[in-house]
Amino acid sequence: MPVHLRLAATMIGIGIVLFARTATGAPKPVYLDASKPVASRINDALARMTVDEKVNELCESWGIPGVKRLGIPPFSKSEGVHGLADGTGATVFPAAIGLAATFDTNLESSIGDAEGQEFVDANLSQSWSPVLDVARDARWGRVEETFGEDPYLVTRMGVSWIEAFQSHNLIATPKHFAAHGGPLGGRDSNDVGYSERVMREVYLPSFRAAFEEAHAGAVMNAYSTWTDGLPNVESKSLMTDVLRQEWGFKGFVVSDCGAVENMLNKYSVVQTGPETAALALKAGVSCNCGDAYKKWLKQAYETHLVTMNDLDLAVANILYEQYRLGLIDKPLGPKNETNAPGFDSENHRALAAQAARESIVLLKNDNSLLPLSKSIKSIAVIGPNADVPQTGDYSGKLNPGQAVSDLDAIKSEVSPGTVVNYARGCDWLDPSTDGFAQAVAAAAQSDVVVMVLGDLTNKTTGENIDRANLDLTGVQEQLLEAVAKTGRPIVLVLVSGKPCTINWAASNIPAILESWYPGELGGTATADVLFGNYNPAGRLPITFPVNSNELPLTYDYAPSGRKYSYTDESFIPLFRFGYGLSYTKFAYSNLRVTPPRAIGGDATVSADVTNTGALAGDEVAQLYISHTYSSVVTPVMQLRGFSRIHLEPNQTKTVTFLLSPYSLSILNSAMDRVVETGPVKIMVGGSSPLAQIHDGQKQNVGFASSDQGVVGELNISQALAANFVSHITAPPIVSQHSRLQAIVNVTNKGNLTDTGEVKMYVDGRFVDTQHFELRPGQTKPLPFEINVPDKGTTSLAAVGKYSMAVDAMTVK
Repeated sequence: MPVHLRLAATMIGIGIVLFARTATGAPKPVYLDASKPVASRINDALARMTVDEKVNELCESWGIPGVKRLGIPPFSKSEGVHGLADGTGATVFPAAIGLAATFDTNLESSIGDAEGQEFVDANLSQSWSPVLDVARDARWGRVEETFGEDPYLVTRMGVSWIEAFQSHNLIATPKHFAAHGGPLGGRDSNDVGYSERVMREVYLPSFRAAFEEAHAGAVMNAYSTWTDGLPNVESKSLMTDVLRQEWGFKGFVVSDCGAVENMLNKYSVVQTGPETAALALKAGVSCNCGDAYKKWLKQAYETHLVTMNDLDLAVANILYEQYRLGLIDKPLGPKNETNAPGFDSENHRALAAQAARESIVLLKNDNSLLPLSKSIKSIAVIGPNADVPQTGDYSGKLNPGQAVSDLDAIKSEVSPGTVVNYARGCDWLDPSTDGFAQAVAAAAQSDVVVMVLGDLTNKTTGENIDRANLDLTGVQEQLLEAVAKTGRPIVLVLVSGKPCTINWAASNIPAILESWYPGELGGTATADVLFGNYNPAGRLPITFPVNSNELPLTYDYAPSGRKYSYTDESFIPLFRFGYGLSYTKFAYSNLRVTPPRAIGGDATVSADVTNTGALAGDEVAQLYISHTYSSVVTPVMQLRGFSRIHLEPNQTKTVTFLLSPYSLSILNSAMDRVVETGPVKIMVGGSSPLAQIHDGQKQNVGFASSDQGVVGELNISQALAANFVSHITAPPIVSQHSRLQAIVNVTNKGNLTDTGEVKMYVDGRFVDTQHFELRPGQTKPLPFEINVPDKGTTSLAAVGKYSMAVDAMTVK
């Protein structure tokens, strides 16, 4: 139990009531006295709350309701995946998948800062974001809310946002904990039953960093199940052993909406409502979004399925965050989510435009069709997304004129003498081809055609909107083919929340841009790229397959025993992770790999990047590693660093990356984290390396030429691992039938961070297990509550995986 909760619970047990004095001499309750320790204030508040008030405080109702009678204010929140979502007029940034395509953590930090400012302006305290799910199946409708398919990219973007957002005295609530991004077949919340290895290698790293690095104040758990076979909302293994004991999380857990009820209604792991509420509360769900706690938690208390201490611990987790942020002492005013001062300021609009520009990925540009001339005589703009700004799911309500369409931006960008011919052509879902003739005519009358196709917000992508295939919906591809028959050069602009399968377009259309859901100024950004005001440099944060039959398909697949391709379908993606073109060219050279100078130190990787073209532009240098040989199967390659840099023509810059021991480590067959000796392939380039689908994949993975990247090797000569040593601290003489706390101090005397556990036994009888994560040289005290037996000598044994500590007490 965290220290602040142990203190609160202990004070409740002995009935301490503390008072201060106000300036007038009237007693001031401790829970309102800012001079008192937080644990004392929590204890005093809990002692004054009724059971009904405690239950109500645990029932999420578009925020935590607070206790009006005691002056404990509400804890207000909103969604904030890419802007404040539950009001009107807030800045709408590109969807998270587009932000991930920027590969720009500084930009993501600026967006977190801007969102934080707007949350403060709206008198809100908490954001249910960011989404730290790793999107491993592109059919999943919520891909647009994620930072893509790679754990490292998701982690770095997420940490950047959380740190900036919480700097405004706010709470971020990363979601969905855990493995929500890998549903079976891409069907939302369908469980796969991943192993602990997959969880720790793919789905947990982003959350671990959110709490250990960025110190997020809350977390939302997912609908899925944990490795113990229990729903996440019931899993003590996930919410206590991993979240609180290993990672030191001190905030509160909110259930995804309806997740607690799912134990009864869908998973069928309980038989009654009160049992449902009790299991979630005891597992660590402080706050229930849904009806379970409202309907059943008080009954669970009255029937002794939960205790007063269970209720107090859950409420204390919430109060701790409110006291930490000062919200008890300086309550916020009423929330104002409609055109609050500071919403969509000039600076924030400029940031939204910059984010949209950086997110655009140039997928194809045959014969340098792009950029277009602004003084072109005529241009056709065609497609259902041409005149309709698409901002994606979890977007706030827009004010009139707040968003700019591609059509309006193109009209504003071209010269006064340019004729713009617009035709919608078709709908997103309607099979009608009635608009084809007008579209073909518009194309035939124009020198170039810009076709804006793709998704429709909350109809073809979005929460619980999953599709079996990723083809352009309705008759959009037929429209594209019909227009192509005019022979006019075509630029295809995709507006989408996830990859589209555009195999025909990739073979037949000369220029293709992916703009994602680009936010309120997506049209402006797209026009900037189309006409050369901005040189695109976005990179794909998720693999684009040839078609949906290839899915799931990720760049960091594990080598297998046989072939990868189907008999009738290739394994090779259409566009690989990290891919993206520019209007200029880059070359890589002079790779330097410097081993650690000391045991447990960082290795350094540097490479030179030169702009060999005629235009200034950004390049996203990406570092990948591959364990050429390892004791367990590891991915063919893994992203371990990236750097977005700006280069003038003929300019050279050096990119430098640090490879920590942890980033080079693997989980061995015993699930211990280790760094093994031997060669590690080092690859630095402008996209993910090319994998050869045959024997010796790791040995052959790399780049085709220096304009794509350079390859080297790090030879690890020193194996690294944790080494946990335990020591028990307990009184030598105790009274029989008393209750005491024995402390097991665990020290990592090894040279690598790892997790572990200690099991406590008293006279050979199992008492409890404590989990931990320790850095090299770190010591952590693990408390165990022990009921002292009869008189005599009592033995204590703290047993770890590779160590044991023993002690003895005399009982009188």
